[in-house]
Amino acid sequence: MNRTLIAIVTVALVALAGCAAQSGTERTGTNGSVETGIRTTDNATGATNVTHWIGAEVDNATGGEELSAIGAAYPGEHFAVAGAEPEEIRLGVDTNGDGEPDRTFNESHVSAVNNTESSFDVTLDTDYTLQSGDVVTVAYPAVDHPDEAGEYTVAVRLNDRQTSNQTVVVADDSE
Repeated sequence: MNRTLIAIVTVALVALAGCAAQSGTERTGTNGSVETGIRTTDNATGATNVTHWIGAEVDNATGGEELSAIGAAYPGEHFAVAGAEPEEIRLGVDTNGDGEPDRTFNESHVSAVNNTESSFDVTLDTDYTLQSGDVVTVAYPAVDHPDEAGEYTVAVRLNDRQTSNQTVVVADDSE
């Protein structure tokens, strides 16, 4: 029993250590933090199956609408996006600007997860009405990084009516 507990604690610590690395200039939605921008669990070149935490602030284009979709389009010549199951997707909304998710949504709220070679879209049934200033986050667990370090622009979509360009930083894994 003690070995099982030690194994669980070790896995949790390793996972948290991976979440501590910053990619980009802003911190985004890591099990209790909700901010705009993109953060990754691994920002190294060539990394595979990386979780990307993406945060989008609601503006007037989507304020007053039900939260129904969030997605991202990566530069196709650099990134690869694989499929993910609804239970692998994490979603949250910070409604009061304190950096903590006030609303969370699980796989029961995900009606579809679609991807192309370089993008993903999560369709939702939440019954949550977005307010201007809310920050919506999604964690998508299946992004492969390019072999070339750099800053890459990602188009983040919210409800297919609001798009913002965000930057993800990929670092040379030998540094």
